[in-house]
This record gives sequence, C-alpha cells and structure tokens, in this order.
Amino acid sequence: MADLRIVVVGAGRVSRELAPAWQRAGHDILHVVSRTAQSAQPLGEALGCSWSTTLTDAAGALSDAEVVVMAVTDGLIAEINAALTDMVSPSCLLVHVSGATPLDHLRQPSAVVWPIRSFNAKAGSVPLAKTPTVLEASDDRAMALAHTLASAWDADVSEVSGEQRAVSHLAAAVADNFANHMFAEAQDLLEQRNLPKTLLRNLVLGLTQGGLQGDARERQTGPAQRGDDGTLERHRALLPDDVKDLYDAVTAHIIHRHSS
Repeated sequence: MADLRIVVVGAGRVSRELAPAWQRAGHDILHVVSRTAQSAQPLGEALGCSWSTTLTDAAGALSDAEVVVMAVTDGLIAEINAALTDMVSPSCLLVHVSGATPLDHLRQPSAVVWPIRSFNAKAGSVPLAKTPTVLEASDDRAMALAHTLASAWDADVSEVSGEQRAVSHLAAAVADNFANHMFAEAQDLLEQRNLPKTLLRNLVLGLTQGGLQGDARERQTGPAQRGDDGTLERHRALLPDDVKDLYDAVTAHIIHRHSS
C-alpha cells in the first residue's frame, strides 16, 4: 500500500512514539495538532512538519489527509471527531488508539489501532517493535489501512470485534494496573520496615517472564494456594488495617480458584 498522508491530533507520549514510527516507515506526517504549543511544537519540529494548537489552523492539512489519528484522552475522541468530520475528505480514515473507546465514536470510515503497551515514562525500556496490537475497523479498506499503520512497528496483530477489544482492555487493566497496584502495596510494606524497594526485583522479573511462557494460573504458588493457614495469619498480623481487606479478598479468590 502506498505511503499515507497523516495528520496526528495529540502530542503526548503515544504520539511521540507512534508518529516517528510512521515517519520511519515512509509515511508523510503532514501536521501535528495539540492543545498547547508546548506539546505541539516539539513534536512538529522533531517530525519536520507544521503544527498548530487548533483544528482550524490545521484545515489545509486535514483536507489533504488520508488518515487522521487521534491520540488523545478517551473523553476527547467524540468531541474531536465531531469537530473535524466536515474538515476531511469523505474517504479519509479516522483512527483512534484507545483500548476503551467504542469505534462508533468515530464517523466512518474508521479504525482503532491499539498497541497493548504502557506508554508512561517508566516503560521506556520496553520496545515498541512487535508490540501486540489490536485492530478494529468499519470495513475492509479501513482494516487494510489499520494493518498498514500497525506494520510500522512490525506489530503482532489481532483483528477483533468491539466486544473483544473491550475484553482485551479489561484484561490489560487487570494485568497492568492491578498488578502495579499490588507491587506498590508490597513496596510500601518494605519501606515501612526500612527495607529496600528493590528487594523484590528478581521475584517480579520471574513472575512476568514465567507468566508469559505459559498459563499463569498453573504457576500460582504461596500460602493461599497451598492452604497454609498459619502463614496467612502471620501475614495478617503484620498488615496495616487499610490493606487487610485487600489481602483477605485476594487470598479468598486464590483459594477459590485452586480449591477444585
């Protein structure tokens, strides 16, 4: 498929990784739009393209675009879609990169290209290349263009329905957000006893690497899994009151899953 003419709306961490990848793949980034010059200008200059802080000032680029990618917070997607619908050609593909927002928040033709990866600063060591990426599209042409966009990072692609993407986002939240919260609570317990946060480093590395090699449930260990009530009670005695309910709930869930 020929190189694409792309306008990027949003200049946050996601755009700062994806837009250069598209440019390296040979696509033409026409323009960057962001609410502030502080974010739009550096990305525009890095890409060697024009930039603006309003869609109105991007009118020329939008009228010429084959693809408009919205890399913005979920709450802004429908608003931006409504604002630019009459500014782009009828064939222009509108794309968002969110795991959560339904596809019908965009006018057709439309697609979702969602790399399942954290884009926060602390995830910088995880490469974009080969990132599992979920694609959803309004029609076959839109899906083909979505594949072209994802190929810029040699993505491990899954074509999904809206319901499948919603479940994928839920699973991602459990695996990333919930797991990170539990890790943060564990670090708090260490700090409260003047122990280094890094004490669990190799344990966590083994957890993630082992889980990716097979069924995570099969490698569950610990006092809840083996029914060690004595250790569970000693743990509870060491816990702050505001963590006991969490500990009890997760313990009960592990016991339930491994009781049969």
